[in-house]
Amino acid sequence: MSLTPYHSSLVLLSILISTQTVPDTSPQVLGRSIEATPLIASADTDTEKPTFKSPEGQEKYDLGVTSFSERLWKDANKAFKAARKNTADKSSRSHVDLFEKACSGGKLLDKVQKDIDKEKWRKAWSGLMNLEKKYGETPLMDFLKETRDVIYPELFLDLATFEEPPPEPEVKARAAWPENETRITKDPDVIFEGKGALQWGAGNTGGGAFGNFAFGRLPLASLEDVVVEDYRILNISIYNEDDNFGKYVLYFGPEPLGGVQAGGGAGGFGGLGGLLRNNCYSHYLTIRKKGWNHFRVDLVKDLKKDPKLTWTDILSLSLLTVPPSHKKTLVIDAVKLERL
Repeated sequence: MSLTPYHSSLVLLSILISTQTVPDTSPQVLGRSIEATPLIASADTDTEKPTFKSPEGQEKYDLGVTSFSERLWKDANKAFKAARKNTADKSSRSHVDLFEKACSGGKLLDKVQKDIDKEKWRKAWSGLMNLEKKYGETPLMDFLKETRDVIYPELFLDLATFEEPPPEPEVKARAAWPENETRITKDPDVIFEGKGALQWGAGNTGGGAFGNFAFGRLPLASLEDVVVEDYRILNISIYNEDDNFGKYVLYFGPEPLGGVQAGGGAGGFGGLGGLLRNNCYSHYLTIRKKGWNHFRVDLVKDLKKDPKLTWTDILSLSLLTVPPSHKKTLVIDAVKLERL
């Protein structure tokens, strides 16, 4: 049988999968682009291949891999069961066990596909989340990622991911980040999803001063080319590195990032002038605990809105500290819009 390049990659996967790494316990599997810790390591030595007591065991195993690559879960599972009985050692049995587990997940993945075919995106997403938790570290992971790539854009729009390349709304925000107060971190302990997050020294930063009070302003996304009305929820995850609570404002401003801020003057006090005059949409956030704080803001019910503005007037999204504020370090991640 001639294998396609995709099928060949599955065969390679089967050869290498016995060299497992320690699973990543960070919450990346729940994020925008699942990047679960690989179960395989680069290797080309025969000692890392599963071994069998007889050629019949290898034959059954190869048949299972081929059937698995074609999503023939029942046939693959039958072949792997026969191959497992013929394995020569514990490592090889563990290797085949993962494929058997993945076959069980494959049957459930077919149900998710049916929801996709019916455009039941929310139900399909919920089903996929459950599969990622249970089977995201098995050979099913590539199929799960393919499925995620189909569902995700139907429900979400990334505003800021803090990865390379950044989504378009994040590009202008990066150019306006406060110098010496922001940096992209790749520390997995403070990344909610993906491979990057933004560390910000909040308070006494950016935008100058207002009276005797200092404040901070962190540009998050340009909304100039975003049809916000198509979405209902704004998601943002914030990691707080200390036990002190803090108050912040999500500021939806009528000025573009890098332009003149509402309220006039030197950038309109970095958006604070617009906030004080209510010439914006806004929502107050309170961070009450150390560690991750996840916020889902209903754009219909939760925002304070200037009645003279519409979403077509809103051009930017920033995070403001509420003065007077003390300096603290926050890590921002996974800023996205969501459909309901």
